[in-house]
Amino acid sequence: MPRNVLRDTQMREQRRKEILDAAASVFARRGLLTKIDDIASEAGRSHGYVYSYFKSKEELLLAVIKRGQDLYGEQLNKAIELEGKASDKFRYIATKVLSQESNADSYMVLLQAIFTDLLDDEEKKKIRERGKKNRQLLVQLIQEGQADGSVRQGDPIHLATLFATLIQNLMLLKVREYEPANETTIQLLMQMIGP
Repeated sequence: MPRNVLRDTQMREQRRKEILDAAASVFARRGLLTKIDDIASEAGRSHGYVYSYFKSKEELLLAVIKRGQDLYGEQLNKAIELEGKASDKFRYIATKVLSQESNADSYMVLLQAIFTDLLDDEEKKKIRERGKKNRQLLVQLIQEGQADGSVRQGDPIHLATLFATLIQNLMLLKVREYEPANETTIQLLMQMIGP
């Protein structure tokens, strides 16, 4: 019976995603000294199974971080492509990012990775470069909003950095045992960047 290559590829991608989800959750809760066995257990798989997808814990860690940064970049690009004022696009970003609990896990893992000796300087440089690309997308949106009058005037880089910092810290409210961000939180955030 011939194999269904498309189905096999989709299943493999789904299993890889499950491992990445489990790794993000475990790394966020237990830190980077987490063992592959802990991640495998969270994913409901054996450690050998995890190693069939990732050669090492470092490779898995880097994949978790890259996926989080790439997904954020995709959300920013989607916002940029939306019709309407930039303020509507910022609301979209805030709502999308703050509604997905996995974003907080990815961000916690990224923070830990940047401040550890587990990764070499070259890997940290790649992480920072992806972060700069995402910030540039925010700068682009700030400039669009300043042009359409929906975002306050000021240095676009500073405003983009402020917005990103606020979003990142709002993602961590649950970790800090505060009420998670809600529509009121998002409304206040929008008022802060508005004209």
